[in-house]
Amino acid sequence: MNKRPFLPSLIIFLALFLLIYWLDVTATEMNQAVETAAATPATQPAYGVNFISWARSSPVSETRYQNALAAGAGWNRWPFYWYDIEQTSQTPGDFHWAYQDTAVIADIAHGLQTNIILLGTPPFYTTNPAAASSALPPDRLALAAPQAATPLGLYEPVFSDSSDIPGPGKTINDGNKWARFAYTAVVRYKPGGVIAQQEGWPSGVGVTHWEIWNEPDLSSFWDGTTADYARLLKVGYLAAKQADANAQIIFGGLANDSNNTNFYNNVMAVFDGDANAGTYNFYHDILATHNYLYAWESWLHVWRAGQTLANRGLSKPIWLNESGVPVWDDYPGPVCESDSPYRASMSEQADFIIQSAFYAAYAGADNLFFFQLYDDCGNIGGDHDWYSPDTCSPDVIEPGGDAFGLFRNPNDPANYCYTHHPQPESPRPGYDAYRVLTTYFTGMEPLWRLRPGGSSPYNGPQEWIAFYKPGTGERVLGLWARFGDAQTAVITSTNAANTGLLITPDGVTQTIAATNGVFTLTLPAATNQNAPWDPALYPIGGRPFILIEPDTLPPEVTASAPVTAVADIALAWQGSDLGSGMQDYDVTVSVDGGTAVPWKMGTTTTAGTYPGAPGHVYQFTVYGRDRAGNVSGGTAVATIAKALNEHVYLPLVVK
Repeated sequence: MNKRPFLPSLIIFLALFLLIYWLDVTATEMNQAVETAAATPATQPAYGVNFISWARSSPVSETRYQNALAAGAGWNRWPFYWYDIEQTSQTPGDFHWAYQDTAVIADIAHGLQTNIILLGTPPFYTTNPAAASSALPPDRLALAAPQAATPLGLYEPVFSDSSDIPGPGKTINDGNKWARFAYTAVVRYKPGGVIAQQEGWPSGVGVTHWEIWNEPDLSSFWDGTTADYARLLKVGYLAAKQADANAQIIFGGLANDSNNTNFYNNVMAVFDGDANAGTYNFYHDILATHNYLYAWESWLHVWRAGQTLANRGLSKPIWLNESGVPVWDDYPGPVCESDSPYRASMSEQADFIIQSAFYAAYAGADNLFFFQLYDDCGNIGGDHDWYSPDTCSPDVIEPGGDAFGLFRNPNDPANYCYTHHPQPESPRPGYDAYRVLTTYFTGMEPLWRLRPGGSSPYNGPQEWIAFYKPGTGERVLGLWARFGDAQTAVITSTNAANTGLLITPDGVTQTIAATNGVFTLTLPAATNQNAPWDPALYPIGGRPFILIEPDTLPPEVTASAPVTAVADIALAWQGSDLGSGMQDYDVTVSVDGGTAVPWKMGTTTTAGTYPGAPGHVYQFTVYGRDRAGNVSGGTAVATIAKALNEHVYLPLVVK
């Protein structure tokens, strides 16, 4: 007689055991990651506007402040130009703060938080002396050659003990001009600082957020190397934190120039080689990024910054603190150029505001700023007369400007550019769109995103971006057509009443009804094709809708288990909820038809192994709970644990 060796059977048994164990551990690890994400939901966004005010000899008008507050803005962003504050090389460290004092005090009086940008090298501190004779730029967010320069002394130690290590009682090294400026600015305007004491502000009131330069990835703003900006950020961070340990330091808002999309990662790579970077939070608390014209890129830029952080095991708030598009079909125009590059119609500008916000917030942006409150001088400057579209002809060359504003400029040539609009200081449609966001799109958590209407749900002609609002238990869905054809959107309702609140960018609301559990909407076609790099592209989608409805319907739950098992029973379950997302599960078990008892309760895992015993029948029932508190009906699966014959354990004998 020949015996089949017992060893191969043992190997097979061990392999199966290890496979089941590996699957269970892997599932557990994956579910633990889900638990971590679910345990720390982030609600966003906050809202700001660029240039509600800025450094002036007198405060901006009360009307201007009230317009910003009526829009729902809580933040103002504007620059401290170093070259305006430290004005002469004859008396180094002689700072002139009067205009900045005026604006900061007025902002605080109106309840605004401020994102102050520190930038602009004085000509006598430039590392490019040949450019120091260049004219200073106008009073707007732009820099001439010397002001974009890496300042002298930047690589000197930050502190007077010849170190870059902060500590109690340490003083700033006067040889590092940038460190001295940043430190002095923060000491003056921080909560409890010079101005806070002067004005009698309550505890905690003052400037807390400081941005280190603007768009350092553009040579027109920063003429140094990537390593030079890393040094600028590091010095600014250490000096500001020495002045105010609670100061929040913002990485200079990125322009995301197509030729320099890796700027943030490259700066972080410099810090990867800095032994102290981890101790000091990689020298920034917040990353800021910008986006213009192409609405979808608000998602891209925020997502890319998040990936740069995630690749290093880091997580920081990300702000979209400049976004916008100027209009062509309103003064200062150019009203005759419907295809004017990088511009939009007034209606398209309003659509951009909504779409950009949904994209950025879905990618995780915590604060959204629109550029800007009024037209002011834009990027062009000037004061040409109002031009009527009725006079357009091929023979007319009409001067154009930059109509970025939520509001048109007033008729005040002493303080403004473009002062000839027949409806001065009146709102554009973008104002209504911004108010829609600040009214309805707050306290959000990203939920899901789809692109239906085509062969792939991830790249179809419609854009659907869903959020859950835990404060009200509602789903907030933004949707629009991506391209030049109107689309029919069919949306499953999330509430038993089959009604929803529909909102358009002009602020008009209406209650709509679902038929057989679905809403049907016609999404208008996209119209903007003002991207010069691709005239066939639609940088802004069609007119968006926002659909808000409560989540009162339970989730759908599935479960699976083997029909038979030897002992341990591997069970898996899954839930789906389009209204608020899954929160957790309850799993019960009954043995041989007995009373069901809890096994896993309130778990966010989606798999587990139950220790069964041979000769029994086990029935598992899974209940899913969504984040709105709705609970599904029980989903049951059964497994028979076989009682094995003793011959199973004997070696197989073959004649």
